[in-house]
Amino acid sequence: MPELVYNPYAFSLHEDPYVVYRRLRDEAPVYWNPELEFWALSRFDDVHEGFRDHATLSSANGVALENRGRVGDQFRQMIEMDPPEHSAFRQLVSRVFTGRRVAEMEAQIRTIVSGYLDAVTAKGEADLVAEVTGPFPMDVISVVLGIPEGDRAELRRHADEVMVRDDGKIEMPKVALDGMLALVAYFAEDLRGRRPHVDPGLISEFLELKVDGRSLTKLELLGFCTLFVIAGHETTTKMVANAVELLDRHPDQRRQLIDDPTLIPAAVEEVLRFHNSTQYMHRTLTRDIERHGQIMREGQSVLLVIGAANHDEREFGPTAENFDIHRRAERHLAFGYGAHFCLGAALARMEGRVALEEIHRRIPDYVVDRDRARRFHSGNVTGWTSLPITFTPQYPAV
Repeated sequence: MPELVYNPYAFSLHEDPYVVYRRLRDEAPVYWNPELEFWALSRFDDVHEGFRDHATLSSANGVALENRGRVGDQFRQMIEMDPPEHSAFRQLVSRVFTGRRVAEMEAQIRTIVSGYLDAVTAKGEADLVAEVTGPFPMDVISVVLGIPEGDRAELRRHADEVMVRDDGKIEMPKVALDGMLALVAYFAEDLRGRRPHVDPGLISEFLELKVDGRSLTKLELLGFCTLFVIAGHETTTKMVANAVELLDRHPDQRRQLIDDPTLIPAAVEEVLRFHNSTQYMHRTLTRDIERHGQIMREGQSVLLVIGAANHDEREFGPTAENFDIHRRAERHLAFGYGAHFCLGAALARMEGRVALEEIHRRIPDYVVDRDRARRFHSGNVTGWTSLPITFTPQYPAV
C-alpha cells in the first residue's frame, strides 16, 4: 500500500478525497504532515470536539492553512476571532439571518433562480456553474449586503480568484492575492460613499453598528464585507452544483425527487454531508493536548477535516460512504459546530432547496457532460468551475 499522504492542495486528492479520508480515519486519526507542518483530525468525534473546544483549538490564527500567521495584516474577519470577542461581533449580525428574515427571502430567491433558468431552458444546454449556480448566490448575498446589480459579476470573479490554489502548493498564487486586493479596494471605495439609513443593505447597517460602545474600524468593516461576499457566494455555488452532479450519478434518487419534491430538503442535507463544499477548517492549539497516543503541541496547526468526519462509519454507520437522500443523519458538520456554527446555514439551506426545486421542475432530464466538466481547485473548498449539462429544451407558453 502506498504511503499515506494528505495534502489538501494536491489536485489528485480533489478527484476523490474520500479514499485518503478513510485511510486517515483508520490508520492515522491524528495525522502529521511534516512538509506543511499541520496535524489533521478526521474522525467525527474528534472533529466535533475540535469545533466545540474553541478555547483549545483557536480560530485567531486563521481558518485556512495558508492564512495562518497573516491574520490582521489587512483586515479582521469575524471567523478569525475567538469568544468573547467573536461572540460580540456575531451577535451584531445574527439578526440578519434569523429564521423569519430568511423565510421572507424565499420568494425573492425563487425569482432570482428562475430568472437564470429562463435564460437557458430553451437552449437545451448550459454551463450550470457559469449560467445558474454561480451568479444566483452572488445575487442573493448582494441583495443582503446592498451591492448594486452592475457590480456583482466583477465581485463574483474576484471571489472565485481568491480561492484558487496551485497544485500541491500552500502559497497563495498571484491570481488569488490580486483577487483579494481587488475585493478590498472595491469595498474600501464603496464604504466611503455609503450613507447609513439611506442606502439599502447590511453594509449600510455595518456603519451604524457598535461593539463595546464603539463603531467598527475600517479594517473590521472591510473584514465583514469580504467575508460575507466570499462565504455567501462560494459555498452555495459549489453546494448546488455538487448536488446536481451527485444526482446525475444517482438517477433513481433523482427520479424520486422529481416525483416527490418534499424530499428535496433531505437531499440538501445529504449533499452537505456527503460532499460538502467546505472540506476542512484550520485551528491553532493554545495548549498541548493528546489524542490517540499523539501529543500535539501548543502553537501547532490542526485541520478539522469535515469531509472525512462526515463519512465516518463510527457516526453514520456502515453506509456512511453511500449517497442516500433518505438518510436521517441526526447531525453532520458541514456548517461546523458550536461558537463558529455558520451564521448563514439557514440561508444556504434555503438557496439549495429552492435551486433544486426549480432545476428539477424546469429541466428534470439534465445530463452532465463529464468529459467537459472542470473541477474547482482550492485548499479547503471543493466543487466545479464548469459543469456542462444538456436537457430537453423548454419553451415558454405562447
